[in-house]
Amino acid sequence: MPPNYTVPALDRAVKVLELLSSSPQGMSLAQLAVQTKVPKSTMFRILFTLQQNSIVVEDHERKLFTLGMKLLDWGNAALSKIDIKTIAHTHLMNLAHATRESFYLAMLDHDEVILIDHVDTPEIWKMVTRLGHRSPFHCTASGLVLSADLASEEIDGMIERQGLRKYTSKTVTTPAKLKKRLEEVKKQGFAVADGEYKPDLCAMAVPVWDHSGHAAVSLMTAVPSDRVSRDKQIVDDLISVLKREALHISKRIGYTGQHPD
Repeated sequence: MPPNYTVPALDRAVKVLELLSSSPQGMSLAQLAVQTKVPKSTMFRILFTLQQNSIVVEDHERKLFTLGMKLLDWGNAALSKIDIKTIAHTHLMNLAHATRESFYLAMLDHDEVILIDHVDTPEIWKMVTRLGHRSPFHCTASGLVLSADLASEEIDGMIERQGLRKYTSKTVTTPAKLKKRLEEVKKQGFAVADGEYKPDLCAMAVPVWDHSGHAAVSLMTAVPSDRVSRDKQIVDDLISVLKREALHISKRIGYTGQHPD
């Protein structure tokens, strides 16, 4: 049996913070003592210490304790150090190794989709090899999943600034149709762009969610369109793989499953 190096006092304090994090209205000393099975005298000292460090605050009128702003400072400090590209790169490599496909990470920048990382499988056709490659938002899989998370006013601004250029016969070029498409993408949680930007390319993308529940980047893969025409199942299979891996990445950057209203 491995040795237990846990510090009991710290363990109790962590349990108190976990309870308070799930009780936005606050909890009393007595409630916390019951929930943690800690004597009231001990709970008093724990809460006093946390208050002294601004980790917990007390509403003296209601005799309830809630989380303090110090935790927000710590959380923001931790979030500022998160490098999505570094975290996601290992996942891209694992995906490429497991599926023998190429995978890409992209984000919106000045109303365009910009490629920020990729892992190509050496033995197969490569879609894009240059980091920093830019593509339109309205007819690419990554652009669709990222734009779908934006407010209607933001989408209107992007359309006004960039326009809806026609790249192929399948490109959506009217604002109304694009907005309807984005609603569908947001509802289903993924986008497929088959021949909409490049006539011979079928791309699939899903969002990677950040700590606030917003789409921070997209995780994308692509295959030749003629390959899809021969095997329709490949799209569903790759979307499942993308969704699973994107959720893993999302959780690593702070996503808790909650989305803003």
